[in-house]
Amino acid sequence: MLAAVGFSAAEAAALRAFSLAVPAEVFESSFAAHTDRLGPRPASTTQTVFLALLLERQHWGTADWLESLANTWLDCQHSGSPATLPATAGSCLVDGVRDALYAGNGSPGRAECDILAAAAKLAQTIQAMLATASLEQLDHRLAAGDGLDPVTGLPSRARFLQLLERCMNQSQRKSLGLLLLHVDWGPSAPQQLSAQRDRMRRTLSEAMSRVLRPGDLLCATADQEWALIMPELRSSGQVQLAARRLIEICERSPEHSFPQLRGAIHAGTACAPYDGDRPHTLEHAARAALHRAMRADVPVVSFHADMIAAMEHELELEREIARSMARPPFQVWLQPQIDLTSGRCAGAEGLLRWQRSNGEWIPPLQIVAIASRIGMMPGLSRWLLAQVARMIAELDAAGIALPVSLNLVAQDLHDEDLPQLVAQTLATWRVPAARLVLEVTEGALIGDRERAAHVIQQLRAQGCGVSLDDFGTGFSSLAYMRDLPVSELKIDQLFVRDMLHSVHDHAIVATVQALARGFGMTVVAEGVEDQATADELQRMGCDNAQGFLYARAMPLADFIPWVRLRNGC
Repeated sequence: MLAAVGFSAAEAAALRAFSLAVPAEVFESSFAAHTDRLGPRPASTTQTVFLALLLERQHWGTADWLESLANTWLDCQHSGSPATLPATAGSCLVDGVRDALYAGNGSPGRAECDILAAAAKLAQTIQAMLATASLEQLDHRLAAGDGLDPVTGLPSRARFLQLLERCMNQSQRKSLGLLLLHVDWGPSAPQQLSAQRDRMRRTLSEAMSRVLRPGDLLCATADQEWALIMPELRSSGQVQLAARRLIEICERSPEHSFPQLRGAIHAGTACAPYDGDRPHTLEHAARAALHRAMRADVPVVSFHADMIAAMEHELELEREIARSMARPPFQVWLQPQIDLTSGRCAGAEGLLRWQRSNGEWIPPLQIVAIASRIGMMPGLSRWLLAQVARMIAELDAAGIALPVSLNLVAQDLHDEDLPQLVAQTLATWRVPAARLVLEVTEGALIGDRERAAHVIQQLRAQGCGVSLDDFGTGFSSLAYMRDLPVSELKIDQLFVRDMLHSVHDHAIVATVQALARGFGMTVVAEGVEDQATADELQRMGCDNAQGFLYARAMPLADFIPWVRLRNGC
């Protein structure tokens, strides 16, 4: 990948060596020491994301990373960041690498000089890419000066706002519909050439234009978004039917025309004057509905009054997470896992917790979803791994030798550099690999099963445990048990909680237990809330249990005395 953007093999090797040799926190601290050159704080959210991308050493120089950096830079320009940001940030990166390498240890050697030269080349590449992105955007703006999108020939966003205002002024109390449609190009879109993306946009625009009513106005408001203005509606149901019709048209596009278009398509709808009597309020309502459709992953959502507050709350969380990723406000709490035979604490699962300054607790799944959406998940995963390794080291210091589990997301499992990151983190905290158990879900294995299997094999070869979480809720459980070197299986609480009252759930738990035993796996039952369920699990031969019967998740400071009391140590 590095060679594709002008890096020699030696430069690529030097950058990889730096990532492996220098701990992430050392480089991040060195980089942060120079960022005062970037201007007064607080920085915009987009600038924070831009700087966070520069810290992703494992992706330095890759095509995907450079494209993300270019897109974020364009957003920075829109939010008012200075034109000197790329040059200044590149200088900070090189100085950060230099300080992290030397740290007052005398004159540099050959290896350090090679790394510095590669970092300087990286900074030059960044500046060249971002300058090109700025010029391309300027060309598009000049081409769209007549109010038409240069690719599709449809009205551009600026023209859309004018058309919407004109139509609303002419409606004279008649209902007017607004539909916003968003197409996710799918996971392979970053590898596509610009010409391919343009061709897809043109073809979709032509297909949708053919099924419109006379008087409807279709506009291309963004690279992945269209807006449909529908004057003189007889009922609000018409705009919902139109949304479903356009989604159907997009999904039926010929395979040979859209080999990579396998992402989701969503639409949000709103009607004037009920959902907004001015262009900006009507668009805001339709965008809130689109936001809800994308978050809930449903095709079409119509606006309701409560959506505005929900969308603004979600955006507020996104901004807060983006601003704070250098020093995350999160915590990791531990929930005990109990040996059903001895009753002793046999391990723990590390669970993400976040209580905002206003007292609001944010669910872990929402934190992960937001971090993934804004491109912060690699940084969050790295932070979580370091926190769990530190906690294992502190448990060791307290005389408590227990394994601790940590959940991985699909993005982690498809990162071929993950085993190296895990090994480096364990070495930094002097933690035995056997004390770390990495939990994966069946859903995380679906995207690229071969790559995920390779990563799991490397983790197991290091000595880490790997647990198959939420077992039974996916579609290929038996194949995963057969093919993957998994050491532990967790039975999902969906089946455990009602197993004493449901013949089917009881049979599922018993079958899973027998299968796991046949594969030589340890079994953990989740969601154990009463002693009768624990007794039945023990009778079946289940190894460990986790749930409110024993304890909720707790901070490390509370976990240590809890374990000592439970285990009598």
